[in-house]
Amino acid sequence: MKKFLLITAFFICSAAIFAENERNFFGFQFALGSGYTFYGDKDLKANERDAMRSGYSRVILYTDAGITLKLTDQLYFLGGFQTMLDFIWKDGRYTNHASPTFFGGLQFYPGIGNLSFSLAYALGVRHDWEGLDDKYNKVQASKWGNGFRLAAEYDFKKGSGVVPVVGASYLFLPTGYDNYDNTLAVYFRLAFH
Repeated sequence: MKKFLLITAFFICSAAIFAENERNFFGFQFALGSGYTFYGDKDLKANERDAMRSGYSRVILYTDAGITLKLTDQLYFLGGFQTMLDFIWKDGRYTNHASPTFFGGLQFYPGIGNLSFSLAYALGVRHDWEGLDDKYNKVQASKWGNGFRLAAEYDFKKGSGVVPVVGASYLFLPTGYDNYDNTLAVYFRLAFH
């Protein structure tokens, strides 16, 4: 009987969390995922290629956090901050990169289920920490760049409350000296509308 009551309580709570209501004016969201950055700097690309051929380990982590403001039922303003962290290492040698980026733009639901598309202005920089041998150690930041961010997302629930979302984004970011980073990311998001 206790198991039955616990299972029943779980389903009632789940139904309350994922019940459909009208989406609120203000919302916030967090995402976690992975992806890949196609670096524009030819020296950095060569170091990355050599490291991967030499059997280095790699972890790429994507995170973002942001807000949404409801303009209409189909159109939202979004703003936020995303970071792509790229860690490559082996035997005390490493080439690590972080690309923090601020973005702001519009999210649009065209009426195809819960699918949305967004276009945002992006302002970001790339930080590099490289220590590939005793003679080559470098810590530097690229120039700040103005680019854009495109994303497609699917909400698993309409309305307000806790909304699970899956998405993919593309970030185009100039990093100075005619170099351009192109970042692709896939992620799982929890939105609170």
